[in-house]
Amino acid sequence: MSFLEKYRSAADSRKSLVCVGLDPDPERLPDHLRGTADPVSSFLTEVVAATCDLVCAYKPNFAFFGAMGVAGWRRLEDVLSAIPGSTPVVLDFKANDIGNSARRYAQMAYEALGVDAVTVNPLMGSDSVAPFLEYPDGCAFLLCLTSNPGSADFQRLSTQDGPLYQHVARKALEWSRTGPCGLVVGATHARELATVRRIAPGLPFLVPGVGAQMGDPGEVVRCGSDRNGGGLLVNVSRSVLYASSGRDFAGAARCAAESLRAKLERERASSLSP
Repeated sequence: MSFLEKYRSAADSRKSLVCVGLDPDPERLPDHLRGTADPVSSFLTEVVAATCDLVCAYKPNFAFFGAMGVAGWRRLEDVLSAIPGSTPVVLDFKANDIGNSARRYAQMAYEALGVDAVTVNPLMGSDSVAPFLEYPDGCAFLLCLTSNPGSADFQRLSTQDGPLYQHVARKALEWSRTGPCGLVVGATHARELATVRRIAPGLPFLVPGVGAQMGDPGEVVRCGSDRNGGGLLVNVSRSVLYASSGRDFAGAARCAAESLRAKLERERASSLSP
């Protein structure tokens, strides 16, 4: 199955727009896991087991694994193996380089790790994005308007086509005719999220910034949904992973994911009501 097929199937069958980010911080793991053979893998696999029926996707952040060196790659493989095959995985590494190097990044993600989608920095242009579009079953989520405060430094700069983030959205729509594209738009920019949806009505949006960054889930659904009330992967990481630091961490993660799922579904039902 392609990424889009997996995403739509998971979102529909689980009635969920929730994407859980897997960002393991060894310093925040529950104390009782620290004496186990591999605390990070144990932590993440338990979180996945507790939440896998509630999510439309998982998003492991490569930086957190890469910071652990060789062991981090093994731990990433462990958690990828624990994720059910019916659930799509977005590798968050915001990669890019000249075409030859970008091709290696794409191979690492799609072939070595076997993920379903990747986040990509489009700043170097079409030839650097093209290698990520060569995988018809994947999806390249292009950074458009990110959730961090510094996003304004460049992403809002004026161009002849409007702010830069709008130009990225138009390019994503154009490039999606070559290979599957999506956009990363932060939940902290609800008004702009609506603008980007008007530009790219059919593309999937990965939306970080709900949870620890205080983006509003209701506004995300109202402003970012496609015409069918979907097309969103609403990412939440820290507020799910670290909902508890005790032995109940997996159950607490499930409760946090379920709470967000319910909020999003209530808003989606309301937006689709005649």
